[in-house]
Parts: sequence; structure tokens; C-alpha cells
Amino acid sequence: MSEAGYRIWGNVLVGDMTPPIANGVVVTAGESIAWVGVADQLPQEHRRAGLHDIKLPGRTIMPGLIDGHTHISFGEARSEEENALYTPPEFRALRAVWNARKVLQAGVTSAFDAATTFNVAQSVRDAIDTGMFEGPRFAVSGKQITNHQGLEDSFPSNMEFPVGQSAVLVKNRDDLIEAVRLQVKDEVDAIKVSGSNDNLITPGGADVSAFTFEELKIVADETHRLDKICGIHARSRLSAGDAARAKFDILFHASYLDDDGIEACLKNGSAIIPTLTLLVNLVDATKGQGNAGASGIAAVQREIEAASINLSRAHKAGVPIIAGSESGWSPVPYGQWHAKELEILVDLLGLTPLEAIAAGTSGVTRILKRFGDKVGKLEAGRFADILVVNGDPLKDIKLLQKRSKFDYVIKGGKPVDLTPVPPRTRKWYERTKIFFADVWSYDEQAGHGMIAN
Repeated sequence: MSEAGYRIWGNVLVGDMTPPIANGVVVTAGESIAWVGVADQLPQEHRRAGLHDIKLPGRTIMPGLIDGHTHISFGEARSEEENALYTPPEFRALRAVWNARKVLQAGVTSAFDAATTFNVAQSVRDAIDTGMFEGPRFAVSGKQITNHQGLEDSFPSNMEFPVGQSAVLVKNRDDLIEAVRLQVKDEVDAIKVSGSNDNLITPGGADVSAFTFEELKIVADETHRLDKICGIHARSRLSAGDAARAKFDILFHASYLDDDGIEACLKNGSAIIPTLTLLVNLVDATKGQGNAGASGIAAVQREIEAASINLSRAHKAGVPIIAGSESGWSPVPYGQWHAKELEILVDLLGLTPLEAIAAGTSGVTRILKRFGDKVGKLEAGRFADILVVNGDPLKDIKLLQKRSKFDYVIKGGKPVDLTPVPPRTRKWYERTKIFFADVWSYDEQAGHGMIAN
């Protein structure tokens, strides 16, 4: 295709709440967008020969998707043990850049990584930015800051905190400041705190916050002083509300947020990234039966129901809702579920399809401090990160989950090779070492073995 640029014809979704531009054109020049508008108003300078035309019937042109919650270093782990204890860091990094290409092919041209093992996410970000590998533009958190009540201190207390865990364990307030400053030195884009536990780790997670309000304020103040943004894993009512009052920029999950927490979000500018895709996929995969992690699947269903009520109320009140998939765990493999959250935002939280698409494009730019003003919208001067889809996602939001409907994924003005990445073989050291998944008991009456209940 032409290096000079492209004219892409079709119905244009700018990426914010602007109504669609019927019969529109997007013109690119190099890595940037040169012009967006109605075809009849195309300036003469963009009518010249030498530009390559992409003109297909019934197409929608929109910004590349932005996933607000990924874990590129997790490698589709099936458990905390696999993620924290297994797989050498060198292999994790190579695996991560391999998976990043799948994310890009799914139409995700930018992403936020919400916690890393080792320093893999920073390395992937830098390898892509310097042109070594293909993948989305990443903004990354470092390891989550946790204490003994946080999500990531999940292993027995008689063992050392694993070096491969996607968190750093702090024990006092001085540790909090040191953790923030060290991660900023290591060039993270954001600081993340493990502010509550999780039904997947501890059954019947209580309504508690891992950190006090004063401790959360220390993190937020120090992070902002160093010109970074801060996010928090906060499923409980108390952790989400305290984080909003402490002026955290991002609340991940916030399923049990109450009216006081909503008011704090509005007052202090906190946004919410629900990441319900993981929970919905767990329910679907188990057919609503059995366990998920440490809890019965019913606990997961209760959280989905709570989030649909509480976050719908937050959205109606004006709290920014941002789309994120939590890709990286085995129920949310890379390259497959990045747009599922948009469907969930429509079906469970009451967003319109246009609002959901904005939540997965321009809405995410608020947490991409380093380059957010250059992505997320089809606007002159921004990067030419573009998705061309066969159909209208405003009529069928599920369309954005169908890669077969993607004509082009363009990043920085260059079309992405959409040839599917072939499956790979999992190494033995990536897997939890399970001898046998059940107990094989002797049935004396029958005279043979049987699976114990």
C-alpha cells in the first residue's frame, strides 16, 4: 500500500459522543491523521493522486480500540500459583511480546497494563515503542502495592513473598513512599495499589479496605507529586470509596460502590474500569456451577449483579466508565475478548452503543498520560490508529468481537498484518504441577477405586 497516505471512505465514528459521520472520509499522512469529515467537503489538497483509497461498501471507520485493563505478562495463567511461582522472567518477556501481536490484531492499538510480574510490562512497552516488535502502544503500571490484606498476598504466611508475584509487599507507611518512588524511577506510567481482596482469592471477601484512608492518601499524593496517575484494585465498598476520597485516578472494579463513593468519584475526578469480562466469562465457562478460585461461582454472580446496579447508578450520575478486559488470565485469553466489555457495558450497565465505544476509545485516554492526547479519536494531528469494520457496531456492538469482520487494523498509518498468530506449545514450567485433579478412593464394597466427592 502507498507510503504517501490513505483515504478511507465510509461511515465515521470519531470515538467520542459525536454523532456518526455518514459518507465520511478519513485521510492519513505518514503516521498521523490529516483530515476527517464529510466526503463532499474533502479539501482539494486531499483529492490528489498518490493517496491509496480504501473504499468498501457498508464499512465503519473508527479509532483503534483501547483496552483499559490488560496483563500482558500473565501469559493466560490459570491460577495465582502459575502466575507467581512458575515460568522464568526471560520466557515471560518473550511470551508477552508474542501475545502483544495478538492483542494488536484484535483491533486494540493502545492498552493499559494494570499490573506486571517482574518488570515485563515496561520491557514490552519499550520494545514496541522502539520498533522491535509489533503490538499496541502500552501505558503500564508496575507491580501492585499490597499489604497482608491485599489481593496479592495470597500465599501461606510461612513462605516468603514470591519474587514472581505481580505485587510488592509493604509493611509500613515508609514502605509505601519507597515503593512509589522506586517504581517511578523504573519508569512506570502509573502506580497501582491492591486495595481489597477478591472472592477468587479469599471466599466471601469482606467489606474491608486493605489500606486505611490515610495510607491511600499518602500513595495518591506522592504519585501525583511525581506526575504519575494512580489506580487501585478495589472491589469492596470501603476500598472503592476511600480511594475515591483519596483522589485516586482509577478505580478498578468498584462493584460495591455506594452513593457516598459515587459522590467522591464525581468530586475528585475518579474514573471506574469495571472489567466485568473476567467475571462474566467465569460464569459462562462454568455454566454457573462449581467454584471459581476460592469461592463458589455464586459469589461471582453476586458481584456481577451488584456491579450492574451500582455502576449503572454511577454512570447515570456522570462518573466516567472505561472499558477494560483483564486479558491475561485463562478465562480472558489475549486477542479474543478485548471488546466483550463493550457489550457488557451496554447490556448490564445501560450505556448506549455510542457511549460504550467511547468508553473503549477516547474514554481510556485519560489514563494514558504519556500519549493519550494522540490516540482514541479520529482527529487531525492524532496518530492514524484506525479500525475499519464491515458493518455498524452501533447496531450490533458484538461486531467488534468478530475479527473476521475487520478489514483493516491500522496503527500509526501502517496496516497491521492480520494473519492469525498460530497456536504455540505450553512449556512444562508454565503449568501448575497437579498430580491428579481429584481423590481416587478405594470402594471396599465395589472392590475398586472411585472418585471421591
